[in-house]
Amino acid sequence: MRAIFTFLALVILSSSVLSLPSERRDSDSTLTEIQALNFALSLEHLQYYFYERLHHYEPHDFSNAGLPPWSHGRYAQISSHELTHAQFLENILGDKAVQPCTYNFPDTDPRSFVKTSNIVEAVASSAYTTLAKYLSDPDYVISISSIHSVEAKHSAWINADVRDGAAWSTAFDAPLSLSQLYTIISGFIASCPSSNSLPPVNIFPALTFPSSVMPGQTVQVSFSPAAPKRDSQTLYAWFISGFKALVVPLNADMTVTIPDTLQGFVFSVITNNKESVADDATVAGPAFLVFDYDYHGNDQSLPM
Repeated sequence: MRAIFTFLALVILSSSVLSLPSERRDSDSTLTEIQALNFALSLEHLQYYFYERLHHYEPHDFSNAGLPPWSHGRYAQISSHELTHAQFLENILGDKAVQPCTYNFPDTDPRSFVKTSNIVEAVASSAYTTLAKYLSDPDYVISISSIHSVEAKHSAWINADVRDGAAWSTAFDAPLSLSQLYTIISGFIASCPSSNSLPPVNIFPALTFPSSVMPGQTVQVSFSPAAPKRDSQTLYAWFISGFKALVVPLNADMTVTIPDTLQGFVFSVITNNKESVADDATVAGPAFLVFDYDYHGNDQSLPM
């Protein structure tokens, strides 16, 4: 798999962007099958409890927000899928199964609900792409692959039918490391039961971009908690899209120019290494970015 990443990460870019292979070493390389399945279960718990928030809204709330009123019913179906996934994994794991956490989701209206669902499903698709490499039991591989295909359908439906965007980003989903994935997930978690064992991952500082950014723009980013004093160290902003990873220097004033070739779902990570987006080089992120495009392939701006 690493050979695939290395081959597909070789890209030809303008002189302002460094064209380098991405070496994606994970800090979670010793993950057991039980830990991998519990990571999936943790994600399914989070998804189910997020979609339970659908009860805060009625179909007419979606209609009043300019969204298809029938999308409320489709979201209810997705919620039932996530519950089924969680119950399925709990049945496999038995008394080793992790319990749901207490969550803190940012949605306050139907539009922010849709925006959050987009992040949740994008992370799910990436997670199941990554988890497959930790499984050796054929039954587990088939189960995880089956769940993955449904999560990908959820993501495609949200983007195509609800957001009026493209149902896909590139020819491949981005296989983030579990530390990168958990960093995003942790932003929705307030606390977890003490009986839950934390997966062997790092949680990196949150990386924030301004809202409504577009490819080609120069924008200022921030870390939370704030990054230590940089001194003369050069940092780099990586933009991961499918199997491709583009890298540009992060300027001293924390500004970065977003590569103008990016489209669809993009995960940005700040590292201290211009040749690696691995966990041991990560300073902050990932941040989840969406660069929408129309059926001609031209950039477009959608409200969610």
